[in-house]
Amino acid sequence: MKTSSELKNLQKTLLDALKSKGALSFEDGKTASLSSPRSLKKCVVVVCFGTPNVSGDAFGPIVADSLREICEVPVFVYGTSENPITAKNMVEKLDFVRTVHKDDLIISVDASLGDVVGGIAVRKDGVCPAAVKGRKKRFGDVGILGIVAKPSEDALVSLMTADFLLVERLAKNVANAISEAIA
Repeated sequence: MKTSSELKNLQKTLLDALKSKGALSFEDGKTASLSSPRSLKKCVVVVCFGTPNVSGDAFGPIVADSLREICEVPVFVYGTSENPITAKNMVEKLDFVRTVHKDDLIISVDASLGDVVGGIAVRKDGVCPAAVKGRKKRFGDVGILGIVAKPSEDALVSLMTADFLLVERLAKNVANAISEAIA
């Protein structure tokens, strides 16, 4: 699980990614830090992938639910537990987001399998939702991956047997980091 310093590094990495995508500006014009006065230059949209029905794949919906509860700045959030974005509805949901938010900054969030369970990766080129099913097309301007379980021969089994409490804590930490970065 992430320590306080690791979460601050996540927030800094996210700030840097948002700045590089032209979504944030900083008063000093150069540095991206949690203490730097900053302002949003673009509307931020957070798209979370996954289903609450599978413990490891619930990462995205928990991030979305948490953001809806804690975020103090205007942000559009898609992919909640009540209305998840899954492989079954992904095409129509992503088409909707692309149409409605075509000039906005999109942060995409998804669960991932990897060796550092509890780790978080921030990408400056989105995520590959449904990569487990072999789909490799990226979505979003910035991507956040929560590593919820170790890889195995059957990715679905890895997601189904992920420690839900770890997934929940990781998701809430990511939601807090996003909220802090865009606030």
